[in-house]
Amino acid sequence: MVIDNKKLHIVSFNVPYPPDYGGVIDIYYKIKALSSLGTEIILHCYQYGRERSWELEELCSEVHYYERDKGMKYFFNSRPYIVNTRSDENLLSRLLKDNHPVLFEGIHTSFFAAHPGLAGRTMVLRAHNIEHEYYRGLARAEKNLSKRVFYLIEAIKLGRYEKTLPGELIIAAISDTDADYFRKRFRKVVHLPPFHAYEKLNCQPGVGDYILFHGDLSVPENIASVIYLVKNIFGKISYKVVIAGKNPQPDLISYIKRFSNIRLEANPSENEMNSLIRNAQINILHTFQASGIKLKLISALFNGRHCLVNPLIVHGSGLDELCYVIKDSQDAINLIPRLMDMSLEIDEIDQRRTILSEKYSNLKNARILLDII
Repeated sequence: MVIDNKKLHIVSFNVPYPPDYGGVIDIYYKIKALSSLGTEIILHCYQYGRERSWELEELCSEVHYYERDKGMKYFFNSRPYIVNTRSDENLLSRLLKDNHPVLFEGIHTSFFAAHPGLAGRTMVLRAHNIEHEYYRGLARAEKNLSKRVFYLIEAIKLGRYEKTLPGELIIAAISDTDADYFRKRFRKVVHLPPFHAYEKLNCQPGVGDYILFHGDLSVPENIASVIYLVKNIFGKISYKVVIAGKNPQPDLISYIKRFSNIRLEANPSENEMNSLIRNAQINILHTFQASGIKLKLISALFNGRHCLVNPLIVHGSGLDELCYVIKDSQDAINLIPRLMDMSLEIDEIDQRRTILSEKYSNLKNARILLDII
C-alpha cells in the first residue's frame, strides 16, 4: 500500500545515521519504513559528534542540520538541559512555513511544541522512554559524583517540564507500560513499538559453545550489568563467555581480565556483532531499569538462539514468552547447563516469527503512525 500526498516533518535529537545505538536505530528505520510507503519526509537533525549523511538525503525530500549549542548557560535554566540545547530558531522558522504534521523524536526535541504558532497542528511526540525515570536510573548507575548530580537535577527538570507540554500532543509510546503512564495526562496515546533493522528471522540451527552479553560498554547502566553478571554468574560457571560492545572503560577491561573463561570483544563492527549474536548458544540480557524497549532484545530474538533475561528487560515488551525469564543469579546458574545443550526448536522459531511479525513489523508500525497523522 502506498500512501500518497503525505508530508511529515521529523525532528531528530541527533543525526540518525549510522543507526548504531538505541534512539537513532528507531528513528532511521522509521524514516526508511515511512519513505517506502510514499511519505515525503522533511528531516531536521540536531548535529553533534556525527557527520552529515547522504544516506538520509536519499530517503528524505529535505534534510536540515542544526548545531546543538551546548554550554553551562543552558544548565542554569528551568528547562532540562537536553531540551534547552535543542532550541534553534531556524527550526521554528521552517516548521512555520507550512502546515504539515510534526513528529518530535524524544522529549529532547520538543522545545517548540508549545509555541503558539504551531497551535492546531498535528504534532506527535515519540516517547523513547519516560525520560525523567530514565535519568534517575542513570544517576543510580553513575559512579562519578558530578555526573550523578547532573542526572538527578535533569531528572527533576524533566519531570516538571513534561507537565508543561501541550495536552493535545499525540504520544507515540515505545512500550505498553510507557503508554499506560502517558495516558494519565495526554488525551491521545498510542503504543508504537520500536523500529529496527530486521525484516526476517535469521536464527542459526545447531548448538553454540559460548554465552554472550552485548551492549554499549561506556554506558553506566551496561557497566553495572556487566559487573553484576561477572560477579554473580559468569565468574561462577565454567562455560565460555563473550562480552562485546563499544568503548569499554579501562577499569572494566581490567576487571574482565581476571576471569579465564571470559573474553572481551571491544568495538566489534556491525557484521561482527551480528555474527556473535547468531552464533552464541545463549544471549544474556540484563538491566537494572525498565526504560522503553531494549533494542538488543529485538536483535537477539531475530538473530540469536536462547535468550536468558531478567524481568526488567522484557517489561512492557510483550516478549516474555519468547525468553527464559530468571528471578535471580542462582536461577541463571541452574538453567545455563540445560540451555547450553539444547537446540533452538522449530516450534520456538515459529512462535518467534508469529509474535515478532505481529508486534514488531516496521511496515505495520509505520502504517499505525500514518493513521495517527
